[in-house]
Amino acid sequence: MSSKRLKNYRGNSCLNCNHPLDITDKYCPNCSQKNSNKRLTLKDFIEEFLANFYAYDSKVKNTIRSLFTKPGQAAKEFIAGKRMFYANPFRFYLSISLVYFILLGLINNFSPADDNAYHFENEKIKETPIDSLAQAESEKKAEKELDSVLKLNAFQDKELDAVFKKKNDTLYTEKQLAKKNAITSLYYKIDTYTSFIEKSKETDYNKILETLKHDSTNWNKFLLKKCFQIIEMNTSGSTSSEKFFNYFIDKLTFILFISLPFLTLNFALLYYRSKLNYAEHLVFVFSVMSFVFLILFLFEFLNLLTAIKLDGFIFLGLYFYFYKALRNFYGQSRLKTIIKFVLLNFMLSITAVFVGLLMLLFVFILY
Repeated sequence: MSSKRLKNYRGNSCLNCNHPLDITDKYCPNCSQKNSNKRLTLKDFIEEFLANFYAYDSKVKNTIRSLFTKPGQAAKEFIAGKRMFYANPFRFYLSISLVYFILLGLINNFSPADDNAYHFENEKIKETPIDSLAQAESEKKAEKELDSVLKLNAFQDKELDAVFKKKNDTLYTEKQLAKKNAITSLYYKIDTYTSFIEKSKETDYNKILETLKHDSTNWNKFLLKKCFQIIEMNTSGSTSSEKFFNYFIDKLTFILFISLPFLTLNFALLYYRSKLNYAEHLVFVFSVMSFVFLILFLFEFLNLLTAIKLDGFIFLGLYFYFYKALRNFYGQSRLKTIIKFVLLNFMLSITAVFVGLLMLLFVFILY
């Protein structure tokens, strides 16, 4: 379309924010919307969609290339102001991690759980001849071993019963628990509910609370629900633990996203002289984690195609990459980077365990 025709569609104010415009303004200086009152056509819609997609695609391509060839460089240039060249680190991390977990879920669904899952009834199996005398002796030996095991189990069961009877679990009422502090009260309340449920086998929340003389509040019912889940997970043959584990895995992307700000505190603490603020440290952390998920994605994809074991190489490669990223991003000497690399691995491990336990508790509360 000619420039003359384009000028015919320009207005004197922005249609998005009503900012006053000159007829020569191609874009609004206030909100960056194109200065045009031309009606949207299908051709315009497709062209705009392809232009935005290509722009995002080029940013992703530039980011991935930099992550693989220059560790830490993309994060360094992004915080320096080069933000149209690279994808937003926060959005890029979420996209990569989401794609990875989708792929992981597909692999788990389509992979056979057992290499010997299929058995053919009509297949004839050749049996090797066994000496009858040796077989009789082995059967007698097996019977003796079985008897000894049963006797030992019976003895242990009697001991456990005796200990349980001596224990004399105390069931606390609401008034008794009110005299204790909050943490102690919560512990004894959960212990009371668990003991009562195991002994009485009662499942009605209101009856349990009425019998124990506890208030029928939503909080108490919530604790009862968690006690039932704890008992169910401890019951042999139960699938509740598997459901909880699957629920935890489903929320792993969110959990990792929440935990990264806590891990970033270690970088801000160790590099406090770098004059970088917390958000800039966070950009680096998201950049490194994006590369980790890219490698894991490629690793899972290669596992589908080949049987080559690359776990050790990938583990060492990620450690080396982390060192190079620290050196390129923070620009310190090799000796300082190595010392801080060792300290960071120690600090991040402790923080990850602490955050992991908190997240596990958080997921259990939501489960």
